[in-house]
Amino acid sequence: MHPLTAAAGGTPSAANVVLLRHGESVANARELFTGVIDVGLTPAGEQECLLAGRRLAETGWAPDVVCTSELVRGWRTAELAVTAWPEPITVERDWRLNERNYGALSGYLKAEIADRFGYEQFLHWRRSLQGRPPELPAETLALWRRLPPFDRLPEEALSATESLADVVERVRPWTTDVLGGHLAAGHRVLVVAHGNSLRALCAVLDRLDGVQLAALNLPNARPLAYRLHPDAAGELWPEVRGGQYLDAAAAHAEAAVIAAEGGT
Repeated sequence: MHPLTAAAGGTPSAANVVLLRHGESVANARELFTGVIDVGLTPAGEQECLLAGRRLAETGWAPDVVCTSELVRGWRTAELAVTAWPEPITVERDWRLNERNYGALSGYLKAEIADRFGYEQFLHWRRSLQGRPPELPAETLALWRRLPPFDRLPEEALSATESLADVVERVRPWTTDVLGGHLAAGHRVLVVAHGNSLRALCAVLDRLDGVQLAALNLPNARPLAYRLHPDAAGELWPEVRGGQYLDAAAAHAEAAVIAAEGGT
């Protein structure tokens, strides 16, 4: 659970940004280290996305633009969520919102990694700000760069591995340039991304340190509303640190389950 999230729920009517983690993916269901492996949603995950959009629409909130990642579970969630609104809504994809690359851990069961390397090392790789998993082998990295979506993205869109700090640093300029630009234009923005890219965005918006960030778990398909304001330097500041969940009780309960399993 986000340690700074307001305890009360509330409607997002005043929000200019809503964060939404993608619905349950095939890899979520199998408890794999997924990262940049481009998997789809489960049928249950697709229903979560439709419901999240409907719940937002029922409050009267509507996005002017949706920003999502280049990974299918991100943009497919966006596609499903926006069916809740009758008018067309622009969906923009950006690789900087992609999930963290878990390097050589990608595709392995989380329980297998914990057993093989010990739970402390598992948590360091999975939850710490600086923990960087072992790199992908060079031949695997070269192969993945030839496969969608990376075959049409810049080389820096796929590194050999990433720490959460690395993700924060790639999300930070997107926050200033893209998100800040939309807000300056008066747009309401729905950001549909991944557990770690959204945690990185929260780290930027809420100025979280490593301890606070390690405690942050974002459940799938639960809208998290922010009201952001720019300062004189163009940096964005939230009215409520941590934002407010649309379905606070359910979101916090699901976040607690994620925390018990070792975190996002």
